[in-house]
Amino acid sequence: MKQLVCLLAFLLAMGAAQAQKKEVIYLKNGTVLKGQQIPVDDEKVVIRSGKDTWVFQTSEIDSVGTKFSSAILSGQKAYFIKTTGGLLIGSSSNDKSKPFSFDASFNLKVLPNWYAGVGTGVDFLEESYLPVFGNLEYHFRESMFTPFVGLKAGYLLPLDDNIMVGSNHYYDIIVPWSSSYYATQKLDCKGGFMLSPSFGMVNQLNENLALMMSFGYRFHQVSFEGGKDEYKLEREYNRLTIRIGILFN
Repeated sequence: MKQLVCLLAFLLAMGAAQAQKKEVIYLKNGTVLKGQQIPVDDEKVVIRSGKDTWVFQTSEIDSVGTKFSSAILSGQKAYFIKTTGGLLIGSSSNDKSKPFSFDASFNLKVLPNWYAGVGTGVDFLEESYLPVFGNLEYHFRESMFTPFVGLKAGYLLPLDDNIMVGSNHYYDIIVPWSSSYYATQKLDCKGGFMLSPSFGMVNQLNENLALMMSFGYRFHQVSFEGGKDEYKLEREYNRLTIRIGILFN
């Protein structure tokens, strides 16, 4: 968890530094430039953007702004792609108490402040799974910074074909330890249902890039079947989630 918090703080600092250096320059001919403004004298100004440099008369400049429009979360671009990584935090008694999870989704604006999408990823639990899910989010504001709530629901497809489980068998009821043996069975992974509500924050760095952080709850159930006795096994997971990611379009 410390690594996730440090990474998010670093990305936010880098994004804030970039945002402070850039300005939005509106020319009277309708051109909009994004870069750093360097005055030369009372009549000329130099504008640098990446590797490009322009020189304009001050009379050609209409206005200068310091904020980008909120294009990712506004009507200008009614979609965004989100990629996130995080931890599924469970009890310390679990075989994997904090397995890593990654996903990516395509989200489309369906109503003001509402986004619906589909996505997939990979979860590294005791076995590896490919989640296929639908995503619904509500963003409270269409601005550079906004809180949001979301809900994912879908199905976990197993990436591992089978697992081995073992059990003790006894023949003698009165003296069981005298005639017992340990046997293993191979069970096929069947996957299962998943549900994950969450809440978080989005911080937009520029017109096409934003950072997000979220916290939530994750429930999923996976099943296994097979063996000589048609053995069935079900596992239920109840995990807290912490995720960081980027939004772009």
